[in-house]
Amino acid sequence: MSERPRGPPDRAGTSGRRAGGYALDVRSVEHVGIVLHTDKTAPSEKRALQRALRERGVRHLSWLPIDRGRRATKAARRAVAEGADVVVACGGDGTVRAASQALAGSGVPLAVLPTGTANLFVHGLDLPSSAAAVADAVVGSTRRCVDSATCNGMAFNVMAGTGFDAALLDAAEPTKDRWGTLAYLRAGIAESRRVAPFPLQVRVDDHLVHDGPATGVLVANIGRLRAGIDALPDADPQDGQLDVAVITAAGARAWMSLMSSAVLHRQRRSAHVEIARGTDVVVDLAGKRRFELDGGVKGKARRLEIGLRPSALVVCG
Repeated sequence: MSERPRGPPDRAGTSGRRAGGYALDVRSVEHVGIVLHTDKTAPSEKRALQRALRERGVRHLSWLPIDRGRRATKAARRAVAEGADVVVACGGDGTVRAASQALAGSGVPLAVLPTGTANLFVHGLDLPSSAAAVADAVVGSTRRCVDSATCNGMAFNVMAGTGFDAALLDAAEPTKDRWGTLAYLRAGIAESRRVAPFPLQVRVDDHLVHDGPATGVLVANIGRLRAGIDALPDADPQDGQLDVAVITAAGARAWMSLMSSAVLHRQRRSAHVEIARGTDVVVDLAGKRRFELDGGVKGKARRLEIGLRPSALVVCG
């Protein structure tokens, strides 16, 4: 449902602040497009956001309901076409990831009302989480340009991976809505006991960094997870680089050692991980394996081609 949609705003004007090459008019937000995952967002959360935006003078709200996170791409594109000054994604990391695919490079800022399970994007960037604080960010003057990445043509903002983490997420999927973080913990313990090394080759900026067995590969734009763990503590979404970890841990004892290193921010000292940095990453696998983007399994692939779009995504907050 859209109230008085209008044409796209002039993104090249000079009345706003310039961030990452876009001139953003942060003084006047009149039209907000809201991509709402109806299965993740409670009616009370929707009402709270609507009330908060109205109280801050936003005149036009376009509600774009979706029932699957991947449908946020089409909904966000529609919001941009209708002239939204800001797009708010209400949902989990899957919704945010899909919305960012439409918004990266557009100059239209993204705000997030986190209503998912992990909400890694919000936690990784220290974004506001309450409806009132999100509305403040929408109409406020703080805008950040962050890097956005792609894997086999699909956007991601936090992390891509294959091997252990993809298996963990796949195992946790049936129970994550009911058990939350506990579902991931249970799945992680189970997978650490049965994951076996598999052959792979990793190239970063055309340099071979690994050729042999491993139990997983992580490519991070944002390295911070929850519970005080930084999977890749040097990963910074504003530095124009991706951080790559090739994991060789096998067996519960090795995984416990690696997790302890992560908690203590000593990954580089671990014997169970190889770390590299760059902008273009290619992972070649001996056979098709599951891969994940921002906490959601996206299918199986024999090759992952990962690239970076520096400062492509404008974020409120």
